[in-house]
Amino acid sequence: MKKLLALVFMSAAFVACDDDGIRKEHQLDSGPKIVGFGSSFETVQYFEDLGTIQREFPVSLIGSGNGQTLSSDVVVNYEIDLDNSTATEGVEFDFIDSSGQMTISAGSTFGSFPLLVNTGQLDPLQKTELVVNLTTANNNTVVGEQYKRLRIVFVGCKSNIATDSSPVGSFYCVVTRDDGAFVNRPTETVQLVDVNTFKTTTTGTWAAGTIAPDQGYNFLDICGDITVPQQGLCQGYYSNQVYGLTSDGTDGLVDDFSTGNEFEVTYEITFAAGNRQYTNSYVRN
Repeated sequence: MKKLLALVFMSAAFVACDDDGIRKEHQLDSGPKIVGFGSSFETVQYFEDLGTIQREFPVSLIGSGNGQTLSSDVVVNYEIDLDNSTATEGVEFDFIDSSGQMTISAGSTFGSFPLLVNTGQLDPLQKTELVVNLTTANNNTVVGEQYKRLRIVFVGCKSNIATDSSPVGSFYCVVTRDDGAFVNRPTETVQLVDVNTFKTTTTGTWAAGTIAPDQGYNFLDICGDITVPQQGLCQGYYSNQVYGLTSDGTDGLVDDFSTGNEFEVTYEITFAAGNRQYTNSYVRN
């Protein structure tokens, strides 16, 4: 069970909030029948030419009224947001089905949006994106407004914040809270935990080891743009939520992507007494 303890930081005390996430989820036994993407963005990362690989991105039945699976198919219509897409059909990807529809089969709770990824065509210097918007659905089912958009981010560049050969970096970190309070951390380690995915030593203004066994937060470096995905505080030790503030995956920037020597991250932590925002600035030691 996650902790629901009062957490003291600086001179103020805040009580950890309930297990509410950022997006309110519909339960399968109540509410309208709603469909949508389970995630607002997905990364597709390849750093060598592996040929053409099929990838599938789930579209799910998020709520179904009486809790029963549907007895007939749900056909979900979609369109490509050309104005906000930077990836090109025939270069980074190819459509498997260009009908503008995807299906959740009867008796199932999810379907998929499939793509062919041309792994040898991903840009090694910058990310590109394909933006897909769900529009309508049949069978007395509606597209959830907060679940209708998916950004598929094609990544051909590897981060240099930490690497496979040097999976832990040491940084001088300055943490600044939204009220101006700040702390300096002369030695903050940043660990590579997956491709372009990292974990810090601390979150917020708490010193390492003071409130939980592991106090780090996770973030992604996608070609110099940093994203902080929604996560539980201190690797889920508390039910407080940590998340980035933008919808376009730019919760921070790497100043020099070729070296990864300096970067900055901004995120928010939820508290019952009011959420707080933090900006962490890192310079390699």
